[in-house]
Amino acid sequence: MARVIEYIYRDSIIHQLNPLSKLAWALGVMVLALTFNDPYYLLALLISVGLVGLTGRVMKDLSGVMKGLSIFALILVLLQVVFYHGAYREAVTLGIAMGLRMMTVVLSFLVFLSTTQYKDIILVLTEKMKLPYDYVFMFMTSLRFVPTFLNEAIQVGYAQQVRGCPIDSGNPWRKMKAYIAVALPLVLISLKKAERLAIAMETRGYGSNNRTYYKEPIISTLDYFVIFLVVVLIIGAIILRCKGLGVLH
Repeated sequence: MARVIEYIYRDSIIHQLNPLSKLAWALGVMVLALTFNDPYYLLALLISVGLVGLTGRVMKDLSGVMKGLSIFALILVLLQVVFYHGAYREAVTLGIAMGLRMMTVVLSFLVFLSTTQYKDIILVLTEKMKLPYDYVFMFMTSLRFVPTFLNEAIQVGYAQQVRGCPIDSGNPWRKMKAYIAVALPLVLISLKKAERLAIAMETRGYGSNNRTYYKEPIISTLDYFVIFLVVVLIIGAIILRCKGLGVLH
């Protein structure tokens, strides 16, 4: 799980795109997924996202999370069948549409995160989209520490098991009590990391008004074409929706 939200270096055309165009693509995919509810349209959209991931050569790294998303999509279908008040076929169709929509949106943002460095995302959100730097930095920093936190949770769990603490055995109540032995070290580690991060930020002049950047991503002609294509697809999707296409009746 930790691997899927980390930057994965590959020599691909997707990695070379500007973060702004990749962010526009991910947001465009989300808009398209929310516009349609026909499973065939959503399946085509999911395939297109998968092709982008294959072009970026990151789908192999995302195969594990795709299996998890498929299982969750199946659960959505089953819940729709059980609780939907209507025809069985209609319930299955709506459940499949919900699952495909979820998989499409999640996979698009995972491809975006795995092909874009965090520093470039922060730069685009602050300099291009004019979002407050403090909020962007806080969000991206918390997102960046998720893989580290998960890895440390696994290591602490192994360490406690070596010391004779049965974490994955016994009844649910005993498991909850056993996980306290994992939670406490994680809290202490997180506090220590936060303190070190604060010191590092102060020594690097965080909060000064004269912020400079070592390297700024360049928006190329291909990036403008990607953004233009996303806008055209969104407009086309709205037109199709107004005509009643891609919508279950």
